[in-house]
Amino acid sequence: MAAEKKINLRKKQANETRTRIFETAVELMQEHGFEKITVEEICKAAGVAVGSFYYHFQSKNDILTEIFNQADEFFVAHRSEILKGKDALTQIANFFHQYATYTACTDLEFTKHFYNTNNKYFLTTDREMIVLLTGLIENGQKQKTITDAMTVDEIVNYLFIAARGLVFDWCLHDGQYNLEEATDNYFFRLIPVLAK
Repeated sequence: MAAEKKINLRKKQANETRTRIFETAVELMQEHGFEKITVEEICKAAGVAVGSFYYHFQSKNDILTEIFNQADEFFVAHRSEILKGKDALTQIANFFHQYATYTACTDLEFTKHFYNTNNKYFLTTDREMIVLLTGLIENGQKQKTITDAMTVDEIVNYLFIAARGLVFDWCLHDGQYNLEEATDNYFFRLIPVLAK
């Protein structure tokens, strides 16, 4: 029993250390951007040894992976809201409404640093949120409500270029307008292009 308690305590301490490292890295990203911070700076600010960082993360890039994983978890949690739409086009609009909701809830300075051309994680295609959107488009093409003049991958790319552009514009304007409303209005005009 005492050994089990020790193991649980160690796990709890390890989780707390991992969380502290991650949250510190995110805070530093908000201030300086991902490219400008080092593992050593993260560890110093978190009050942990460099070895602790590498125990929990293989590299600094794992911090970005974790951030994207959190976004994917958000989409999994809100899947039912997305699927409430009566057809694939409405579900796609719901998807991007959730995209805007998640982004608007994130610290603006962090988002400004995060949305940059060095962040190639935006091109990752096997993430949960991409799989979800891909499925919506595939269903729409099967039901003959979405054009087949473009491939599914082309449509995913087409839509994300627009969504990321909206976020970039929102950042340029220092978050001074409602991103969710702007996204809804933009996709209301954009999505009919995909209709068959």
